[in-house]
Amino acid sequence: MTRLAVIGIDSMDSLLVDAFIDDLPNLRRLKEASPPIAMHSVFPPDSDTAWATIYTGLNPAEHGVVHFVDPLEKTSIYQTDYLDSSLVRGRTFWDAAGEAGKRVCVVNPHIGYPVWPVYGTMVSRSPKNTGVQTYPETVPGINGDVAGLLMPDRIPDSKGEYQEFLERLESVVRREAAVAEEIMRSTRWDLFFFYSSALDFVQHIFWNYCDPEDPMYPGDDNPFRDTIRHFYQTYDEVVGSLISGIPPDTAVIVMSDHGHTMRPSDLININEILRLEGYLVANNGISAPIKNAGEKVKRAAVNIIQRTALRGTALRILRKHPGIKEYYTVPSSIDFGRTVAHCTDLSGMKAYNYGGILIAREKLGPEKGYDEVRKEIIDLLSSYTLSTGAPVFEWIREREALYQGRHLEKYPDILFKLREGYGAGWAIHESIFSTSNTHSFYPGSHRGDTPIFFLRVPGTSNQALTEAGLEDVSPTILDILGVGGNGRGGSGKSLI
Repeated sequence: MTRLAVIGIDSMDSLLVDAFIDDLPNLRRLKEASPPIAMHSVFPPDSDTAWATIYTGLNPAEHGVVHFVDPLEKTSIYQTDYLDSSLVRGRTFWDAAGEAGKRVCVVNPHIGYPVWPVYGTMVSRSPKNTGVQTYPETVPGINGDVAGLLMPDRIPDSKGEYQEFLERLESVVRREAAVAEEIMRSTRWDLFFFYSSALDFVQHIFWNYCDPEDPMYPGDDNPFRDTIRHFYQTYDEVVGSLISGIPPDTAVIVMSDHGHTMRPSDLININEILRLEGYLVANNGISAPIKNAGEKVKRAAVNIIQRTALRGTALRILRKHPGIKEYYTVPSSIDFGRTVAHCTDLSGMKAYNYGGILIAREKLGPEKGYDEVRKEIIDLLSSYTLSTGAPVFEWIREREALYQGRHLEKYPDILFKLREGYGAGWAIHESIFSTSNTHSFYPGSHRGDTPIFFLRVPGTSNQALTEAGLEDVSPTILDILGVGGNGRGGSGKSLI
C-alpha cells in the first residue's frame, strides 16, 4: 500500500521557483524527480475557488465556491461567510480516502474551519484568526498555547512596521510546519496533507519592493528587495524538513493553487467601451455632475492613501464599514436601471487581468435576444487592439464554453482574460486605456497558468499527463492511495 504526503503552498509560482532554483535545493530535487506537468489553475484563480477544486475534483461551476460580485450586491456577509468549511465538508479527497479505510492527517487546510470528524486527525486555524480547532480534541503538537499559529491580525500601515510583520509571518510558517511535522511523526496515517498561506500575503504586499518592473519599485537598495526570494527559501526548508523523515516508499506531492505576478497597472476601461456602444448608460440630468465629481473624490482619496502608505488602516475601515466600501466600489456615474451590460466586480479596489460582464436580460428589447446580444458584445470587445496591433483580450467567451455545472449562474454571462499586464477598469467618461490608481493596495496578483505541481511516486516510471488542471489533483491523490476515481463525480482524471 502506498502512502502519500501532500504539501500545499498557497500562491507558489513555477516561474519564480525557476528563477530562485539555485537557492531551493529541496524543491530542485523534487522538480527533477517529477514528470514535467504543466498545471493550470481555475477561473478565477482565487484561493477559495482553487482549493475547493483541488479538494473535491469538481470544477467551480460544480462545487459553487465562486465569488464574482455584482457591484450592486455587495454586502458585509460576502466579507465573512465564504470561508466556512460547510462549502467542502464531506466532499474532499481526505473524506473519500477515509471512507475507503485510509487514515488521514490534515493540517491547516484552507476552507477547513470548523473542523469535522475524519478518519484520523484534522487541525484547522480560524479564518478570522481567533483560534485553532482539532479533531479529535487532543492532537500531538497542539496544546493550549496556539498564539504562534495565528497570522498577524492586520496589514502594516508603514514601512516601519514591515520588518516586524515579516518576522511574524515567518515565525507562523515555521511554527505551523513544526506542528505538522510533530503530528506527522507521531500519528499513524496513509494520507498526510499540510497547507500554508503566508507566501500569498508576502507576494501580494511586497511585490513592488521585489520586482524592478513594478512602477512603484523603490530601487535596488531598498531593504525588502529579497523578501519574496527569502520566503521561497523558507518554504524550501519546510518542504525539506517535512519529507526528510518519511519512509522512502512514500509518495510526495508539492503543489500550489495558482501562481503570482505583478498586479496590472495599465487598465482597459471595459465599461467605457460598453457605454460608447450603447450597452451601458451613464447618469444624466441635474445630478450627473455631482455623481461624476464623486467619482473624482474617490480616486483622489485612494491616491492620498497610496502616498501615505496607510493601506492597512484603509482596508480595515473598508472591511468594518461595508457602506463605505460600497461607496468606493459601486460606480455612482452608471445608471444601472437602464444599463444592459456592465463589467462585474471582483474586489472593487484591485485591478485583475480577468473578469466578466453581466447582462441584464430583463432590459433586453424584443428586437434582440440574449444570445444575440452576448455574441455582439464578445465580437465587439474582441475587435479592440493595443497600439502594437495585438488583441486586448487573450480570450473572451460565453461562460458555458468554460465550465458546466449546476452553479454556472454564479459566473457572469461573459468571461474574459486580458493580455498580461493589463487589468479590467470600471471607469466611464474616461480614456479606454488608463492607469490604475489602486496598484499599491496589493501590488501582487494571482496568475492562473503558473502553479507548481511536483509529483514523486516511488516504484513508478516518470510518466504522467503533461497538461493538467486542478480538477485532476483529487483523482490523482486517490489513485495513488489505491482508492480509485475521485469518488465525487467530478470531471478530473488521474495524472498517473
